[in-house]
Amino acid sequence: MFAHIDADSFFASVLIRKDPRLRGKPLLALGMGGSCVIAATYEAKAFGVKTGMTLKDALKLVPNALQIPSDFRETAIASHEIEEILSHEGPTLEQMSVDEWFLDITSVVGGEPQDLHAWATALQKKILRHTALSVSVGVGQTKLLAKMAGEYKKPAGVTVLHTHEEASCMLKDRPAAAIPGIGRRRDIHAQLKGWKTAWDFAVADQEEVIRLFGKGGHELQLELNGTIVSPVTTEEDPPKSVSRARSFFRTADRSFLWAHTLRHLEYIVLKMRRDDLACSGVTLWLRGWDYGHEGANRKLPQPMNTEEQLRPYVKNLFSSLYEKQKQYSQVGLGLFHLTPRGAPQYSLFEETRAIDRNEKIQQTLDTLHERFGRNKITRGAAMAVSSQTKPQIPLSLA
Repeated sequence: MFAHIDADSFFASVLIRKDPRLRGKPLLALGMGGSCVIAATYEAKAFGVKTGMTLKDALKLVPNALQIPSDFRETAIASHEIEEILSHEGPTLEQMSVDEWFLDITSVVGGEPQDLHAWATALQKKILRHTALSVSVGVGQTKLLAKMAGEYKKPAGVTVLHTHEEASCMLKDRPAAAIPGIGRRRDIHAQLKGWKTAWDFAVADQEEVIRLFGKGGHELQLELNGTIVSPVTTEEDPPKSVSRARSFFRTADRSFLWAHTLRHLEYIVLKMRRDDLACSGVTLWLRGWDYGHEGANRKLPQPMNTEEQLRPYVKNLFSSLYEKQKQYSQVGLGLFHLTPRGAPQYSLFEETRAIDRNEKIQQTLDTLHERFGRNKITRGAAMAVSSQTKPQIPLSLA
């Protein structure tokens, strides 16, 4: 059996833990730059506010909501506190995100429904007592069923799916869109096929599911029916991509936007090289003040993993997207198709000496960044911005 533990309205709950005066109020926890809601209290959700909604749209639903920047440092501390408790609950713990974990409890909890429910309830109380944070717990025969069970009765819910019959009852009560991994496009296909509930998808013709959704859709169907496809694992697979984005007050300043782009490049190259990887593609996006996104991708002629190699391609993408008459509120940069880094590949059009020089420069930068931090040394064009976002002042609680 698997257990899914999900902290309720995590970023907002951390703010309440920090300032109990916020309890019981419609609260919006904002992301970097303050333009996006990354968590909301259930007092705000009652009016239709959803995670990922723009602040502008959320305030249309709840004009009197409190708007407070998330405290990422306190959130990381709270996440660690919960994980420390969970680490003593079973031999295998997998963290999926800052507020979500899986446990394989097969060998530590009795197999009877009352045992599983008692364990989940006791775990809830222990986390609340030690962290002042509420979690929802779901238990199921697969990770997917456990996750859906955990989301079934939020907040502070406990749902145990001990048998196939219990799982089918829950799946019949949930829309197909509630299946993690069924995005908007897949949901449209499901609706066209008449698969309105999660149960409809679970019992649909296997070949039809594979035709519409591929291998990934078939694996979802298997897990819904109790077949374990994804076990709980503590081993992390190498990332397939790495990216970074920052939001700010809208601006049309090209130098400012390019400086942010270069800081992103420094950060993600360092992160990629820590895993001894190289990339074969670059993606860059700019978000307008009206939340519209413009992006572009570029496949590279060979795997690369130094700033010097990547900068010309990043610059070309930036130049193709930037329009001086527009204002922007976010710039993001990503590297994709990551593979283990081999020996430097030499091209007929590149000098061996230049490639070796770039690698030595990058190795020196890596060492300095690791030892002194990225803020201590940076390229001149990137000095227009600081890597630290200024904290925003919360609105009055009065």
